[in-house]
Amino acid sequence: MADDNKRRTFEVDGKKYAVRVPQIDEIRGANEIRAKAFNDALGRGDLLRDQLEGELRKRKLWNDQRENEYQTLRQEVLDGEFALQKGGIKLSQAKGVALNMSEKRSTMVDLLSSRTDLDSNTCEGKADAARFNYLFAACLVYDETGEPYFPNKLDDYLVNQDDPVAIAGATHFYYLVSGGDSIDDKLPETQFLKKFKFVDDKGRLIDNEGRLIAQDGKHIDENGNYIKWNKDGTSNKIDNQGRAVSESGDFEVKHTAFLDDDGDPIDEGVFDTSKETDTSDATETEESKSKPKAKRTRKKTTSTKEVAITDEVVQDTET
Repeated sequence: MADDNKRRTFEVDGKKYAVRVPQIDEIRGANEIRAKAFNDALGRGDLLRDQLEGELRKRKLWNDQRENEYQTLRQEVLDGEFALQKGGIKLSQAKGVALNMSEKRSTMVDLLSSRTDLDSNTCEGKADAARFNYLFAACLVYDETGEPYFPNKLDDYLVNQDDPVAIAGATHFYYLVSGGDSIDDKLPETQFLKKFKFVDDKGRLIDNEGRLIAQDGKHIDENGNYIKWNKDGTSNKIDNQGRAVSESGDFEVKHTAFLDDDGDPIDEGVFDTSKETDTSDATETEESKSKPKAKRTRKKTTSTKEVAITDEVVQDTET
């Protein structure tokens, strides 16, 4: 949660913490750390950012086809920005343009993922990471007292980077010092979608009643599961075809027996029979042998064993 441009508070396991903007002496110390990290990486022969393009192509992580695809997407996003700024089209059409722009931006990010990963291993990337870690370790504090969460600052943080408070705090600190929290809000498509109430305050698609929807316009819950709204305001889970689904993900359907080619039920247990138990004396007398035996009949019982059919429901959601 952002308090202002100098501090952000957040909560982990019921306790409140905060990140603050760095002080001048902390920034000086961070710059020294960055310079040392850069020189160390350079001395080891690590890659420079200027060499990144060639290394990507050498490792076949980038080529002319990817470059052309990226530039095509970039041009389509620019064309979308022009269309939204110019106006003069139906609102529904403009909504489609905005959603298409958002999708293409996401694809551009995916295309650049290999470049981003490799950049973190360049001299500059390692130096920037060292600077960030130094500042974050100094600026993560307890919300009430303002005391540092890591008393020994960077030394403590480097051995506790998996700490839940550190993980959550690093994200908040990044947004605080970079202003990245508002970057998406400044995108033309985001501004358009929010202006005409196509998305909520979290940027999620909604219908005209404020209920969450997927890209295909079908209603979803907070977790992205398809749902069907009832007249009383309650909802039930469904799959993308509208079939009822239980909370556990099973289809809510009553099972009936499978049939053979003659149309008779063949589920396990259908053809079980119970035999009549013979309680007569095992040793037959001569008299009983001479008498005609009564015809015995078997009582055939049919009991259908219920078979549970389970299937995993796959959802399609980039909320």
